[in-house]
Amino acid sequence: MQRRSSGERRDECGERRGTDSSPPLLQPRHYCGRGHLSRSPLDLRIGLSTFCRAFPFHLVLGPNMEVLQVGEGLRKQAKSDPHRTLTFNNSFELVSPRIPCSFQNILLRLSTPFTIRTRPDGSALDSRDKVMELKGQMLHLPESNSIMFLGSPRVDRLEELMGRGLHLSDIPIHDATRDVILVGEQAKAQDGLKKRMDKLKATLEKTHQALEEEKRRTVDLLYSIFPGDVAQRLWQGLPVQAKKFDDVTMLFSDIVGFTAVCAQCTPMQVISMLNELYTRFDYQCGILDVYKIETIGDAYCVAGGLHRKIDSHAKPIALMALKMIELSEEVLTPDGKNDFRCVRIRSCIFNSCRFAFPLRLLRDDRAFTFIPRSRQELPDNFPKEILGICYFLEAGKTQRGGEDGLALGPAL
Repeated sequence: MQRRSSGERRDECGERRGTDSSPPLLQPRHYCGRGHLSRSPLDLRIGLSTFCRAFPFHLVLGPNMEVLQVGEGLRKQAKSDPHRTLTFNNSFELVSPRIPCSFQNILLRLSTPFTIRTRPDGSALDSRDKVMELKGQMLHLPESNSIMFLGSPRVDRLEELMGRGLHLSDIPIHDATRDVILVGEQAKAQDGLKKRMDKLKATLEKTHQALEEEKRRTVDLLYSIFPGDVAQRLWQGLPVQAKKFDDVTMLFSDIVGFTAVCAQCTPMQVISMLNELYTRFDYQCGILDVYKIETIGDAYCVAGGLHRKIDSHAKPIALMALKMIELSEEVLTPDGKNDFRCVRIRSCIFNSCRFAFPLRLLRDDRAFTFIPRSRQELPDNFPKEILGICYFLEAGKTQRGGEDGLALGPAL
């Protein structure tokens, strides 16, 4: 430990002064002659405090590595005992080059960049976070037989600088460290903006996919309700002109005793039964190429020759009716048992012109069997003014009884 002389004192920048009667080091003096440069260090035209502010991260070392002068920035970092002489090894350590820290060794490496580090204060819990490295160069000052270190903090981010108790204003404007920190902050801001843009892009893509899915569902819904050409014009926002069809075949069907079935079942049981039954009917519409018009309750209505013009539209409708009767026998009854008599389809085929037209179209087709029904077998409320014979239509050799057949209109 070095002791100060009785008359020795230091100023605010850590500069050693002599006795009270001696002038301080670097005390500004005037030039003696105009246009002549003085070689005396006492004639320096800058004050000590101004120099310390202009170069906040500098220090001046004496021959015994004592700290003679410290910049404002380093003074905030180098905590020292005011009653002890500040030495380099007490407050700093040499990081590079890896040489013994002495005055002579430094003089031999003046052409080498130096990196020094402030020593942490062991009493603080976060002292390691406040350690700061500085990179710069050593300059020999032969006038005072001392070494000056001019450096800059090695920080990349503003948080690192502020974590050491410094601010951007503490770094000189000419120092490149300012540009490094500002570039880092700009890169950080750009990275944050890019992340937000990527997140926004992902959200837009997800929204676009959801919109496309909703558009697809809308198109599918239109095509499931209307014929293809009508659905296309509706999707494009074009008007749909009414069309006149000279000849189509219609099929109307309902479930026998549907009201009684509903009275004995829960609403969800009825919905599940109708959903399963009509889902199978819809599938057969696609296979037999018939157009589904609508379903209302237990009523199911399809047409042939409506969505596209064909000559044999009665046959696919008849096949559809027989298939509906067959499928109705496979549907589970509300109590969970297979009972073919519980769910029965009653179907009637009509032609837009006259009742007998489907019968004439199908009579010569060997795929169907016609069974006449007498007037006595008709319901009591069957209109007397309707003449002719009512027929049951069955597919091939399959024989069905009761009301499970397909009823064609009276043949005139």
